This record gives sequence, C-alpha cells and structure tokens, in this order.
Amino acid sequence: MGANPRDFQEKLRRIRAYLEREGFAAMLLARRDSFAWATLGGDNKVLRDTPVGAAVLLCTRDRVYLVAQSMDADRIRDDELAGLPVEPVTLRWYDPPPAAYAASLAGGPVVSDTEAPGCEARPAALRALHLPYTPWEVQRFEAAGAFFDETFLAAAETLAPGMTERAAAALLAARFEAAGAVPTVLLVGSDERIARYRHPLPSGKPMERTVLLHVVATYGGVCCAVTRMVTFGPAPEALRRDYDLLNRLQADAFSRLIPGRRHGAVLEARKRILEEAGRLWEYGCHFPGADIDYSLGSPAPFLEDREILPTQCYDIYLTVTGCKVEELAMAGPDGARVLSRGPWPTAEYAAGAYRCRLPVILER
Repeated sequence: MGANPRDFQEKLRRIRAYLEREGFAAMLLARRDSFAWATLGGDNKVLRDTPVGAAVLLCTRDRVYLVAQSMDADRIRDDELAGLPVEPVTLRWYDPPPAAYAASLAGGPVVSDTEAPGCEARPAALRALHLPYTPWEVQRFEAAGAFFDETFLAAAETLAPGMTERAAAALLAARFEAAGAVPTVLLVGSDERIARYRHPLPSGKPMERTVLLHVVATYGGVCCAVTRMVTFGPAPEALRRDYDLLNRLQADAFSRLIPGRRHGAVLEARKRILEEAGRLWEYGCHFPGADIDYSLGSPAPFLEDREILPTQCYDIYLTVTGCKVEELAMAGPDGARVLSRGPWPTAEYAAGAYRCRLPVILER
C-alpha cells in the first residue's frame, strides 16, 4: 500500500511532543507493531515469530534514522520506507546490534518500546500514542476489514466435505499470503472438535458438516481478527440458535463501544444476556475480547474497565460451546462500526436504537 508522508509527519509530531514532555532525546521503535504504526504499515521483520524486527527507527527531535544490518537495510528502506525522510545507518554483522547502536546516536536519554541497551522501556505509554487514528489509518482498517470478509468468502467457497482441516487451513493461508497478509493465528475446526475446543488448531480430521475458520493477520500493517462458520447443507437448528445468540451479544457490545464510556458495561450486559438465555456458565469459558491495533491487544481494557477512546478498534470474540463469532469493529459516537463486512451473507441485529448487519453462517 506504500508509505504516506502526511501520516508520517503526524506520527513524528506525536513522538516529538512526547520527547519534549517527558525529557527524552530520542525514541527507539524496534517492535514490528510500533514500526508499522510509525510508517503506516512498514514491515521491519525477517523472522515471523518474534515481535521485534530486524531494523529499528530512532526518532530524535530533528532527525529519523533507520538502523539495520547490511543484509536487511536496503530491502527495508526500498520496500517499506520509500519516500519517507529517513536516514539509513547500515551495520555489519560484527557491529553492535541495531538497537544498541541506535541508542548511541541519540546524544541523550532514549525511551524505547521494548527492553534495549541504554534505553528506558515504556511500551504501554508509547502504544497510547497510537490513538486517535489518523484518517489514513482509518482507511487502512476499513480496507483490512473488507479484505478479510472477501478472503474468507472466497476460501469458504472452495471447501468441500472430506477435505481435512489442514487442507482447509492451507487454502485459507495461501489466500492471505498472496495478498501480503501474514497470519499469526490460524484455526480450523470441524464438527465435534468445535464443541470440544475453543481454539481448534487444524488437524488431519476430514470435515463432515460444520467448519469454523479463524485468522489473525496484518493487512497493510494493521491487524485484524475474524471468525466465520460454514456448513455443508443447512445449518442444524441448535447451531442457528446459538449463532443468533452470539450475534445478539455482539450487537449489544458494539452498541456500547462509544468514546467516553467504560468497557465494564459491555461485560455487565453480556452476563445479563447469557443468564437470560440460561447460558451464564459460558461467560468464563473464553476471553471477553480485546483491543486491536498494529498487533492483537489484550482483554485489559475490559478487565480494567478503562475508558473507551475515539477510533479504538476491537476484536470482540464471543463463544458458546460449538459456536463462535468475531468481527473487527471501530468505536464511534453512535456505537461501533463493523469493518469486516462485505459480500459474506449478513442479517440485521439491533440493541436499543443501535442497528448493524452481522455475518451469519454460510450454508453451502
């Protein structure tokens, strides 16, 4: 999707205001999610299974450096930062690691998004700089949600009874990888395994009647998480009822994601609705949801009853035994906007005056 100089300047404004306010000379951004935030989707990784990338950004009060080893510097500069006013610093393999070397360039105290030599780590404080999202970031989240919906539908239409869960996972992963979206979580479960496991990793089991698909991945730098369910033939009536219950819970949650209000109200209402449905025991069987950013966040905003912030994005995952829903949504003045919606079949749901359309079970 390319770098965005205007967004980059807004990020530098926030960074430098923080440096001035807190008395630091520079900010070191080494985490992949921080790097993506600062550069509107730039990717500093080589290894996929670590949160820290192979290159770092050092932002001082008047300059920005990209510090990386020689085997990574050119690719990251050309592919991820083209057009941005960043000064490359290229190291050899026998030089100090990029983070340590970058800190030596600062000429004063350095704040970092992770533990690094010569730096003070303040990951939570630096992540707080991400909100509110810029107009260009809002567009990225909208694009990510639309891409997920379209990709899930295209993949679901290729599934067939008798295919193994691992084969289904491979088809789903291939579609994401082809678009440069790297899955960090990929779940596929079918039939009785959906009821037995809340997180069914793909197995060699042949799929018979019901399939659950779940992916967490970054697209355009921003993170998105979606779950969808597919049946071969009409969905069983019990599954329809459970899915409808979860979508009602989801609509209620979205109706409450209004900036200035508190996250605790979402959980209180969820308990009440589950109790009315005779399913209160399900409340403790899965996390209540998470904030989502340039990486998957945590349930902390809900558990700590934090204030809801403008444009804050969410991964609201809801389960009862054998059934799960999960969509990307962004907090707004009239309740959350559902971003992961497109050609997949939907139905309208209401919670008070709030209305939204939510994906339903795809019957093949």
